[in-house]
Amino acid sequence: MFKIILPDQSTVPLLPDQDGEVSGDFSHPVFQQNGVVDLLGQDDASAELTARHYDLQWNREIDFLSFLKGNPEVLRYMPSGQLGWPELIGRIRAQAKDRRTLVYDAACGYGGLFTQLFAAPIPQGLGYLGADIHANLADIERPDGASHARAHFVRWDISRPLPIVEKFDYVICRNALMHTADPKVTLRSLMESVAPGGTIAVSVYARKALLREMLDDALRERITKMSSKDAFSLAHQFSCLGRDLQQSIGSIMIKEDLPFFGMRAGQYGIQEFIYQYMLKCWYNQIFGEKYSDIVNFDWYHPPYAHRFAKNEILDLFQELGLHVVREESIPAQHYVEASRVGCQTE
Repeated sequence: MFKIILPDQSTVPLLPDQDGEVSGDFSHPVFQQNGVVDLLGQDDASAELTARHYDLQWNREIDFLSFLKGNPEVLRYMPSGQLGWPELIGRIRAQAKDRRTLVYDAACGYGGLFTQLFAAPIPQGLGYLGADIHANLADIERPDGASHARAHFVRWDISRPLPIVEKFDYVICRNALMHTADPKVTLRSLMESVAPGGTIAVSVYARKALLREMLDDALRERITKMSSKDAFSLAHQFSCLGRDLQQSIGSIMIKEDLPFFGMRAGQYGIQEFIYQYMLKCWYNQIFGEKYSDIVNFDWYHPPYAHRFAKNEILDLFQELGLHVVREESIPAQHYVEASRVGCQTE
């Protein structure tokens, strides 16, 4: 279905179910193994720290996808279930019933969107390419019918233009743009993969209140220097703090808006106030300690964690000539969906 663009601009097809060397014409040999094509190679250090983080976060032992499948109600507590993603997934699947529809899932992570797109009955025209920088892509569970001929995975740094001939009807990047060194550069790279008239959709972290931003950054400056293993172990303390604060009796009353601090008047639970205005210490009883640890680990350890005011992410789309057709925000994240119409490419 897809063709790789080689450095000399010639192309070579990605062949399903055919492990081995795909091409030796990159700066490194390109291999396919277990249905995953490694376009980066083992010596690529462009985003090594990010790769190490997600090597742990999305590994087989943690198995976040199985947790979600066994506890579908948790989507109520996740931005991926609160923003525009469910509606977009439904729209993609509806379109793919009647015609060929190609999806590029940039930073496909643990395979959450992949699993939702290929839920039974699988739309006949759906084609998929998922890309991520971590080393666990081959562990992503394939739904029945999501064959290698219909769905490919490539190991790739999404901040770079995807070296694939085909353009995509939908380019989706859920909860990942902010984890790249320069989100504008990454958005431009993603935009290059959108077919004329196609759709690009992203979600990014929302900027938090002043003290929360300052303290989170101070903690992040220390935690990002840790190994993934040590940082994941530390994340457990944040979960325990959130758990114990939730169980603490009492409330905090703010009698009037405090705009300098970004605080609104109102009555807050103790954990609610600290979480919203001071410190991310996330805990959810359904997630339990293990998966609450994942949420805190993902906030503090990746080397890049850009946050945006709503106008900042909308301005970024406008600067690149993308026509925003839908935007939605919750305290945690912003969702932006746009079409490619006369986009800037330089």
